[in-house]
Amino acid sequence: MGIKYISGFRGADHAKQHLRRSVHLGSALTSSYTVLSTAEAFDQQACFVYLNGALLKEGTSGAGGDYVLSGTSTVTFNTAVATTDAIEVISYAFQNPTLPQTMVEVDHTITSANASYHSTSFASCTYTTATDLLTTNSSAAHGLAIGDVISVTVSATATSITLGRYRVLTVPSASTATLVSVDGVALSFVDDGTGITFIRVFNKKVPLLTQTNHVMLFLNGMHLVKDTDYYVDQQSITVDSTVNLLENAIVAVRHFGSFATQVENEFHKNAITIADDTHNLLIQSSDLTGNTTAVFQLWISVRHSTATNDAYRTSHVLVRAEKNVAADCYLHRAADAGNIATNLQVVDTGSYSTHANVTDGNIGVGITADANGWYVYLANRSGHSVVAGFKALAITN
Repeated sequence: MGIKYISGFRGADHAKQHLRRSVHLGSALTSSYTVLSTAEAFDQQACFVYLNGALLKEGTSGAGGDYVLSGTSTVTFNTAVATTDAIEVISYAFQNPTLPQTMVEVDHTITSANASYHSTSFASCTYTTATDLLTTNSSAAHGLAIGDVISVTVSATATSITLGRYRVLTVPSASTATLVSVDGVALSFVDDGTGITFIRVFNKKVPLLTQTNHVMLFLNGMHLVKDTDYYVDQQSITVDSTVNLLENAIVAVRHFGSFATQVENEFHKNAITIADDTHNLLIQSSDLTGNTTAVFQLWISVRHSTATNDAYRTSHVLVRAEKNVAADCYLHRAADAGNIATNLQVVDTGSYSTHANVTDGNIGVGITADANGWYVYLANRSGHSVVAGFKALAITN
């Protein structure tokens, strides 16, 4: 069987996939049937362990895991297996003289809340294009949070919101939500809409993921099909609403691509277009791990959306963010330059909720928090559209 190329390159020196598979019975384990020495060496960065066909979760028992990997050939189970159990260990080993071994692993255990997403839809909703506001029928509570993703499955107005995936930007009330594209871009539909049906879908942020990366997505060990069972967006994956999500099922994302090295504790994005009198989400707690509290530096650059207009502002902001405690979320402007207004306005300690909290004529950064997380927004009240970019670095997480 020939080697299957998965990097998108060709040639004798290009990246190749080497699949290593070890199959054992529980009777082969030692230390009271908890320690397995695999027949094939594995790479801890890209290793899957199955018990009787079910994908197990890596980690200690205290962290909700099923097993711990050691070295290149030892799997230690947190509880003893039966002598008749079938154990399978699969690993992908990469040989690549040009690029380093760069596979990123993201695992998620489906919660009881996640399991309800694909079984609940909202019909007869309305959409207001001036504010990108989605309103449920009869003010029904939608249960959405900032950063959630919905799938619009029915839209009665051809010139209004179209079918597809959208991300929640703000939640003004239990029955309303403002939307942006799934990649965080402002919407630009012509007319208001009625007769809209949407369903909340499972979305997972995946660091360094781009639409050009190679992605493998597994649900309880079953390999899902891209663009049918799931979709790849900028730094996130969205599972289709037709996929049945069961509580405690494991979603495992493995992706690799043409990036040189992963920079730890940095998060960035550019080409963010923000219309006048609107705002956009820069970074939120779900973009990070260990995200209850974070302290970091935030560099923000803004220019006029017309490339030949010299209006700009660039700023260095120091941030302290805490989930569920907006009053303890702080912004400090450390350095600032530009000709849009006199400085970058900062709005913190529970004072930010919408772009209207920023003074007319200014560019502002605001921070807020709720029970689901913390959120940093960039608000534009400059009188014209702007394009922005940012980088968060020196993150404490």
